[in-house]
Amino acid sequence: MTTWYLFRHALATHSQSGYGDNILTATILPEGIPPIERMAEYIRGLPKSVNWSSELLRCGQTTNIITKITGRTFTTDARLNEYYNETFEVFRKRIASWLDGMMTLHPSIVLVCTHGAVIAGLKHLIIEGEFLESQSFDYPKCGQLLVVTRKRSAVLDFVPEF
Repeated sequence: MTTWYLFRHALATHSQSGYGDNILTATILPEGIPPIERMAEYIRGLPKSVNWSSELLRCGQTTNIITKITGRTFTTDARLNEYYNETFEVFRKRIASWLDGMMTLHPSIVLVCTHGAVIAGLKHLIIEGEFLESQSFDYPKCGQLLVVTRKRSAVLDFVPEF
């Protein structure tokens, strides 16, 4: 049984309407770093894992923080990149392709740093075996860790409350 730890990159915008022209180039914000550092401390206590990430800069910056604290390195895969400039069906197939490949390896623990819609897709494909476009916004906030195991999910929050 695989346990999946799915998380978004560190906070990269305060905009409620997305990244605009910076969707592929946005960088993490300084205030987004502390929650990722707290998450990394948690991850450090996990057993050995296979670790994957989107190729986009904000995910690379986030995994660099985690690597510095945990020593865990991440492999990038374009199939984990942002949902952008493609039909939903192409996007769904891209995520499913990555997930199918991972399932054949039977890993015990998988860490994935990616983007909201990708997390939504992975969550629903793992738990339900399908992913609908209406589920594209079913993902945690930056600084939260979605844990999926045994067809159930839970969110661990590393963002401090003010």
